[in-house]
Amino acid sequence: MRKVDVVTIGSAIKDITFISDEVEILRNKKNLLKQKLMAVEYGAKLEIDDLHLTYGGGAMNVAIGLKNFGLKVAPIINIGKDFSGQEIFYFLKQRGINTSLIQTDKHNATGFSFILVAKNDKEHTIFTYKGASQHLKLPNLNKIRTNWYYVGPLSVSGWEYEFIKVVRQAEKTWFRPEHQKIKILWTPGRRQLIEYKKMIKLMPRIHVLILNKDEATELAINAFGRKVDKKKINQSRYLLDTLKKLKMKNLIITAGDKGAYGLDEKGHYYFKPARKTKKVDTVGAGDAFASGFLSAYHKTGTFSKGIEYGIKNSSAVLTKIGAQNGLLKGGIR
Repeated sequence: MRKVDVVTIGSAIKDITFISDEVEILRNKKNLLKQKLMAVEYGAKLEIDDLHLTYGGGAMNVAIGLKNFGLKVAPIINIGKDFSGQEIFYFLKQRGINTSLIQTDKHNATGFSFILVAKNDKEHTIFTYKGASQHLKLPNLNKIRTNWYYVGPLSVSGWEYEFIKVVRQAEKTWFRPEHQKIKILWTPGRRQLIEYKKMIKLMPRIHVLILNKDEATELAINAFGRKVDKKKINQSRYLLDTLKKLKMKNLIITAGDKGAYGLDEKGHYYFKPARKTKKVDTVGAGDAFASGFLSAYHKTGTFSKGIEYGIKNSSAVLTKIGAQNGLLKGGIR
């Protein structure tokens, strides 16, 4: 295949978004890992104020975001041999995205997400059926020419073995001076955080790790246990310093309305505040940050510029329903 700037690895699914004003957000001080809860009346029949059908999944969202910034991208995703899978395939193809690495699964349906959005504060809870995405197997990577691998949340059983294939392929280039060095950006998911011991072993081989505040808190508590200072656990600077001990090269923690914090391999700290925007939907904000960051970082080599465009892109996606509709388009300045 032709050389691309980024290969994205992960899921592609159909999103169904429900918006309701009958959802309440509750504070939960008893559990550091579940500080906010979404609640509805038990046994009630809820009124839905609005309904939207869109596309989602980390690998697909990031591929669209990168393409919008002018990067050449090819997703490795697994879709069902069904109508939704065909929709996703042609949606990507029509946008000029390389579809040669897309897999079609004859035995499993394309994944779906049911997203419940609280109308009052636009926050959401996602119920996901992974479907075919849960059966993704990486192809032979030797013939793929790329500068970056973006690896999103992986729900496949034995995900670490698939991940190691990516790591080994990237590391081959580090010992061949004539080749462009391949780097890995990782946004791990729920399964990786649960199986955190496997995740930790891979950290030194990751060029950029991006976590949201909740994920960073969970990883710190799981990895360091009683050594974690519970009085400081909600401080992003403390989380950066704590997690950097796991030896990834560069670390970013996104903190919602507060912005994003970073710590690079040279020990420099970064912070970019969130932009004030009229929030419509928070779905896809993390993927939008990742594609904005990677686009700018790849083009400029500047960590601060990457975080700047991560913030810009994630702020833009908040203004539209769905994980892709609000993504920025154009160049990096």
